[in-house]
Amino acid sequence: MKEFSQYDKEACEWLNQITLAHWERSHFSGRAVSDVLISNMCEVFNGKIDKGRDKAIIRCLEYIWEYLMKRICNVLKEMKKAKGPLTPTATDILAARKIVASQYIARWNGGDKYQVTGALPDQHVVDVKNHTCTCRKWELIGIPCRHAIATLNEMSKDLEVELDIYKWVHKVEPIKGRSMWPKSECPTKLIPPPHRTQVGRPKKKRRQSEGERLSKKQRASQGDGVNATQEGGSQKPTNDGV
Repeated sequence: MKEFSQYDKEACEWLNQITLAHWERSHFSGRAVSDVLISNMCEVFNGKIDKGRDKAIIRCLEYIWEYLMKRICNVLKEMKKAKGPLTPTATDILAARKIVASQYIARWNGGDKYQVTGALPDQHVVDVKNHTCTCRKWELIGIPCRHAIATLNEMSKDLEVELDIYKWVHKVEPIKGRSMWPKSECPTKLIPPPHRTQVGRPKKKRRQSEGERLSKKQRASQGDGVNATQEGGSQKPTNDGV
């Protein structure tokens, strides 16, 4: 942040006003099992839930949950075509981490934790019971980190048991019915706003931000300039020399 403040002090001050859990990987909770910082995935997801936006909030959440489970099932079908039990991307990540994990040493503490040491100062603690590592990569993306793989290698020297590492990859849990949901302890009761039927067909398109509108205008203006240059260069001189 000190280096970034030298580059853009105003942007650095703006970031300091935002909670770190919203934009800093080191402070992510791990609940989403993702460490992606860009919004491309959100844009794609926003387009997929178009049919659920006009529903009540609970119905909308159920629609999103069912969509995610269907998507996961489709991914599982694609996984069957792969050589291993994971998707090709996850398999490549895991394979690369296996190679690096061979350079680490794991020491058991007599309980559920291991101290994993590699090149200084890379030393972390792996909690086998809770499936976490102090490097937080395992918790953030759901794929065992190099320290977790080194721990598994230490737990069993038998190479055939190494396939158990695939069980350490996070899976999405199904959800129970609404009647079994725990009651909220929030003292404030959220009441939906009064509904008024608007004139005309309801809008379903996502509202674009100011930055998106400005970027489209800039691209359009740049495109018009290029087209004008091309048209001007393609004009043939007349007999008058003009």
